[in-house]
Amino acid sequence: MKTSRRTVARRRSEDEVLVSNRRRSPRGAKVTVVITSYNPGPYLKEAIESVMKQSYTNWRMIIVDDASTDKSLQSVREYLSDNRITLLVNPRNLGQTKSLNIALKKVSTPYLVQLDSDDWFVPDTLKVLVREAEQSAGNVALVSGNIKLVWKDANGRDIKSLVRRGRRYRDKYDFMLANQSCWPRFYRTAALRAVGGWPTDGPYEGRYIEDLRILYRLAERYRFRWINQTLYIHRRHQGNMTSKVREMKETLYWLIDETLKRWGGRYKPKYRLLPNGYPQLASLIPTVKHTIRKRTVAHGTTRTSFRRHNL
Repeated sequence: MKTSRRTVARRRSEDEVLVSNRRRSPRGAKVTVVITSYNPGPYLKEAIESVMKQSYTNWRMIIVDDASTDKSLQSVREYLSDNRITLLVNPRNLGQTKSLNIALKKVSTPYLVQLDSDDWFVPDTLKVLVREAEQSAGNVALVSGNIKLVWKDANGRDIKSLVRRGRRYRDKYDFMLANQSCWPRFYRTAALRAVGGWPTDGPYEGRYIEDLRILYRLAERYRFRWINQTLYIHRRHQGNMTSKVREMKETLYWLIDETLKRWGGRYKPKYRLLPNGYPQLASLIPTVKHTIRKRTVAHGTTRTSFRRHNL
């Protein structure tokens, strides 16, 4: 019996459509750059170009378009002939977290680095990160550096910028109390798969704060490595996920409560509100007396003696 093209198409996963992955990828590639994209406009082209201009060239790229309705894909067609690039298109909008998991299934390199579709790398980002990862122990799940935040006006001119430094963390609680993510997020692929990829439970099926959700999971079992170099540029604009304060507030409260329970329920969170109304973890209040010497873990200092899991 002859199989129709329509029948074959239906057999594909309902969560993804492979658009461009028939070409042979480069051998020995160390890292896959994953870009999830939803209506990024002209920014997507700039993100891809920042990878094309890398001093380290032995990379692969997976772009997951999350059912965009703009013309962003048309603007990057010229790059899709590069045998290092694969494009996946979701037939419906699934959100960033599910899109990342779709990409993770396709990754065949030992490392994966996330690049948002409106951000970009500096020219030596991949070179530095691959070198540091290769020099790290197998229990290091993440390598990161510093991030430069850039605000631009409607004409694309810089309004202001600042560099936000990462740092080393003593343990998972120290990381949680830092109230910040890591940038860029250069993951060991095996570690991501060992924790099940990006979680999709909880509010909004994991659409918000996907970075902290996966980092908290990894911090339970692995170490993080930080390099004091600015390797990632983040564009601030009204379309950023960071502009959706209500959804992110709800997700953050849920995430910290659930994480602390999963970590053994030794602490309960105490919050403070920032001027913009966004909550920030101020301290951790102990709930199990025999695991501590003093009563609180405060932001910026550690006054407890729990078992160390150095990050």
